[in-house]
Amino acid sequence: MIDSAIIPAAGLGTRLTPFTKEIPKEMLPILIKRNENIIVEPVLHYIYDSLYSIGVRNFLFIVGRGKRVIEDYFTPDWSFVEYLKKIGKHKESSILEEFYEKIENSNIIMVNQPEPKGFGDAVLRTRNLINTEPFIVHAGDDIIYPTHSENIVNLLNHYYKYRPKAVFLYDVSNNPERYGVITGEDKTSYIEVYDIVEKPEKPLSRNVVVAIYVFDKEIFEALDKTKPSKGEHQLTDAIKYLLKKGYEIHAVRVNGIRLDLGTPDQYLYALKTFVEKSLLG
Repeated sequence: MIDSAIIPAAGLGTRLTPFTKEIPKEMLPILIKRNENIIVEPVLHYIYDSLYSIGVRNFLFIVGRGKRVIEDYFTPDWSFVEYLKKIGKHKESSILEEFYEKIENSNIIMVNQPEPKGFGDAVLRTRNLINTEPFIVHAGDDIIYPTHSENIVNLLNHYYKYRPKAVFLYDVSNNPERYGVITGEDKTSYIEVYDIVEKPEKPLSRNVVVAIYVFDKEIFEALDKTKPSKGEHQLTDAIKYLLKKGYEIHAVRVNGIRLDLGTPDQYLYALKTFVEKSLLG
């Protein structure tokens, strides 16, 4: 089973300014219900838990300037746990205790991306740190509700069944121009991808990439061979390179609600979804 995940979280998140001037968008708070308790946790915690629950133990977070809060958050503070116990906050201390135990059972590496040069550049920086393949690449601001872990498992099962060069999740969007758009042949349970274009002005389909992928190490060669577009090194360009080499690329449709937290309106929709379906439903 795949045990390594790359999580790019170095983007500036300018569409969420001023919050993201000092706090990464990947640390935006969400509300979830766990064991009858309502918990406030950052998006990145939710993603980490989902990956941990399916067996991932090696985490490579790509961070940039001003992202120290991510490193601090994923560093256990046992003295604070003891303080919470001392003042009678046993529920709160047990939540942190469980989280910190998972962290101590994980290998966590923080990889620096000094400048925001794109998702592809972020992934390429892990080239010498990934020791096994295949591996997961998971954006730090994409959630599938309420079946996040199940969707990742479906992705892995598909990979092991068909062994494409790469496989990722996709959804049908009313605003495909915001995302990477794919075209290909519908094989009923998946799409065999023929082309992929990043944020096209005139999308040829409504099928958009959800930034959760399974790759082998050939993606690094593809990233080496592709060049930054408009100042950013796009992962979609590397996938297009693999397609041109004749490799099979597959896309599996999400099962659930895709929550992209990249803009204020999308974040508001995500919060409403969590409240209405998790807390009130």
